[in-house]
Amino acid sequence: MLHVLDSFSFGGAENLLVELARHAPPDLELAVASLGPAGRGKDAMLERLREVGLSPWHLDVRRLADPVGVLRLARTLRASSADVVHAHLGYSATLVPLAARLAGTPCVATLHLVPQLGSPADRVKERLSVLAPGHLGRLVLVSQAAYDGYAEHYGPARPTWRHIPNGVDVDRFGLERRPLPPELGVPDGAPVWAAVAALRPPKGHLLLLDAWARLLDAQPDAHLVVVGDGEARADLEARVAELGLGHRVHLLGRREDVPDLLAGVDGVVSASTTEALPTALIEAAACGLPVVATDAGGTREVVLDGVTGRLVPVGDGAALTAALTDLMTDPAARAAYGTAARQRAEQVFSMQAWTRALHDLYAEVTEPTTEESR
Repeated sequence: MLHVLDSFSFGGAENLLVELARHAPPDLELAVASLGPAGRGKDAMLERLREVGLSPWHLDVRRLADPVGVLRLARTLRASSADVVHAHLGYSATLVPLAARLAGTPCVATLHLVPQLGSPADRVKERLSVLAPGHLGRLVLVSQAAYDGYAEHYGPARPTWRHIPNGVDVDRFGLERRPLPPELGVPDGAPVWAAVAALRPPKGHLLLLDAWARLLDAQPDAHLVVVGDGEARADLEARVAELGLGHRVHLLGRREDVPDLLAGVDGVVSASTTEALPTALIEAAACGLPVVATDAGGTREVVLDGVTGRLVPVGDGAALTAALTDLMTDPAARAAYGTAARQRAEQVFSMQAWTRALHDLYAEVTEPTTEESR
């Protein structure tokens, strides 16, 4: 199975392929390529892909309107031994199905976001990323929220569309609680929650910081560890300073020890304004942690309100503060939510469930029925 990404930048889809390589069954042989050329600052995941035994390469398609590149890609697919080519993200989801049809190779494409609905030109590109795999193979959406969103804006949904949630290595995230690393400066026994997300405006960190400032009126010893990096870091540092939160909010940057950090916190919080399927919240569930989150997109498919955590309206900082405060003072509720979250992670979002679903989908496209949609 050849997986094609837009690039080898650091991101959720790229990390998923690393995990898939680690957990794929023996009959699911993987190869991975970048649609775009080498360099351009988009190869951050190369070494990690190599570490799990993959040999990533670049297909050197330089733009969406690149017919020569599509023909070259078709020749590459025809010459390969791939039984199925699986595209990930927008550009690959548009161009790979075209090349795969020319090469006679079955194709699947996954869109890992909800509809972005940007400028008119961006909407045309987004529509193409839905139409190409929907007509020429299979289109996979990672949450029901994403499926419904694409059906609403670019539908109607076709029989070739599938909803397959991504998986995580549940066993990598244990239930054992451990202290946080001492260098973080969080005292033992202090209430501590984590936010794990790229530092980008849609992740809602500014709203979260405002909510945390209010929370400290009732929980003055509470600490927030923020894991992730990105374009909004300077804005967050400025807001932390403005609110005087430097002694209670810890901006840790990108970390490779997320399971160890989650083992030392009481819960996980998200203030996102948009989500397809938030992997960080699935990982929190795998750790048996309660979650407080805004009800954005596919978040409600991970966090069941009143069962595995609490959901609040998107953009409602006061409700976020109230839900966090309630759970900080209710250890029994935190424990019950965490137990239910772990069970749901094992049942719905395990790596085994995801690889089984992919295996079945690949079998479907390599053994088409007579009722294939045109």
